[in-house]
Amino acid sequence: RLFPAHLRKALHKRDECCIKCGVAASRCQGHHIVHWADGGITVLDNGCLLCPSCHADIHHNGWEVIMGHDRHPWLIPPVAVDPTRRPIPAYNRRTLNLDNLPAAA
Repeated sequence: RLFPAHLRKALHKRDECCIKCGVAASRCQGHHIVHWADGGITVLDNGCLLCPSCHADIHHNGWEVIMGHDRHPWLIPPVAVDPTRRPIPAYNRRTLNLDNLPAAA
């Protein structure tokens, strides 16, 4: 259920920081997008970096993480934050939006 060293290194390279707030990768934890207890496997495409505070937000405050077609994590805010629940790219990719995302990304 823990991300081994080679996957943590890959998460650090891809995500660069907490995908929600931007805290340094060295202070982040690996998060299973599909929880390991629900059958989620420990692979790069099912993981992302979250700081402890944002990790708690994801698990307890209605935030969700999805893996986009671009093979990068996207955040789905709770209805209280955004009634349309429009996906938000990971912090290191915030200049992207669904309208300017390259088709081959």
